[in-house]
Amino acid sequence: MGNLLDFENNEKGYKPFQLSYENIKANIGKKICYVDFVEPHRGTYFVRYGVIYGVRYSKLILNDGEKSIYIRDVKECGIEI
Repeated sequence: MGNLLDFENNEKGYKPFQLSYENIKANIGKKICYVDFVEPHRGTYFVRYGVIYGVRYSKLILNDGEKSIYIRDVKECGIEI
């Protein structure tokens, strides 16, 4: 996908971030922005924000365990600088 997050304007203060088990473990407690769903017909999407809490199997756990998303569903991700 790519080019969903605009790191120079809308998501200023974030940089591109590759979701992998090692990267997630090394950055627990940091804030991320991500896009996990793009509407197939219109191409609309929402940028969501959360704090990395951990990783369990193939799920990224955010905000003290209250939200979990499959890593493979994340289209693009950025981490706070």
